[in-house]
Amino acid sequence: MTQTPFDVVVLSSVEWDAAWQRHHAFAAQWAAAGRRVFFVENAGLREPGLRDLGRVARRLRRLAAPALSRMAPPPDGVSVVSPLVLPPTRPAFRRLNAALLIPRLIARLRGLGLRGDPVVFAYLPTASTLSCLEELQPALTVYDCVDNFYGLPRRPPDLAETETALLKRAGLVLTTSRTLHQEKKRLHPNVLELHHGVGEAFFLPPPPPRPPRRLVYFGTLWRALDYAPIRALAQAGFDVELIGPVKEAAPPLPPSARLRGPVAHAELPALLAGADALLLPYADDEYNRGVIPAKTYECLATGRPVLASPLPALTAVPELAAVLTFARAPEEWVAAARALADDDARARAARVSLARAHAENACFTRLRQAVEDALHAR
Repeated sequence: MTQTPFDVVVLSSVEWDAAWQRHHAFAAQWAAAGRRVFFVENAGLREPGLRDLGRVARRLRRLAAPALSRMAPPPDGVSVVSPLVLPPTRPAFRRLNAALLIPRLIARLRGLGLRGDPVVFAYLPTASTLSCLEELQPALTVYDCVDNFYGLPRRPPDLAETETALLKRAGLVLTTSRTLHQEKKRLHPNVLELHHGVGEAFFLPPPPPRPPRRLVYFGTLWRALDYAPIRALAQAGFDVELIGPVKEAAPPLPPSARLRGPVAHAELPALLAGADALLLPYADDEYNRGVIPAKTYECLATGRPVLASPLPALTAVPELAAVLTFARAPEEWVAAARALADDDARARAARVSLARAHAENACFTRLRQAVEDALHAR
């Protein structure tokens, strides 16, 4: 593969210390491959409300003392920047961002060593992203569509307009599910379906034989979760552990459902080693119908059974549908959990094998080749 020299800018939709996603994995992998990476944290999609005050406070702390406010430091070669910009929601905010705040942000990146003509990974189809691209003039823009934005209840009213503008600038579009791929393929000539990858640390040894009891969900706690099966499993006598940052408060749950809070991504595999099964309990709503949960292959890599809501993006992939245990109503979740004792070595091997096919290194190899091809095409 011919190597084209470039720096990488990640215009992220999450913070650096949020639940680990491909934003973080790609940044770390590009840095490990020798690229200088500049990770710009979430610049906002919508107007913040009262529930966002905590996030705003964290952003201000990061601006004041970046190193002291992060759960885990970024790897060598990755510079993390908290952008001081206004939400891209009101015309006055957009004008101030474009005229003053975005140029200051780009100047800050240049001051950290960013060279001209970077490859930019854009995650949010917003006016702020478009202003950043105007200032950066990248050699290649990659629109990494990891979210079903049109399923959000509070999506921007001009979402279609800003996404169309981003698609026109992009030389490569990535999607994380087949449903998103089918949607974007109608809008762009170069779309690659690239699922979330899984790191080597999640490939765990088999658990000791024992009656199934400990069920674990890890990831962000917010409205996308379906808490009805979590409540039913806890009431049925299972120990349910929820690991991850709380974006929106969970409803009251039984005592055997424990909220552990966020942990560093590197600590997760050790915690999952004690699980009997992993949970992907998601609400049946418009947003979830378009996405594959970011931790799906991490769950499968552990070899543990994975109980999941039958999201269309999951059922649309035959390989995933064959290794996940789907449940809809709370009583179906309880029945599936009680049947975990029948799990066998062949089922475990199938889960691990599919996860191997989506190992981070394999995914990054496909990504790097797609970027090189797109650079040469332009």
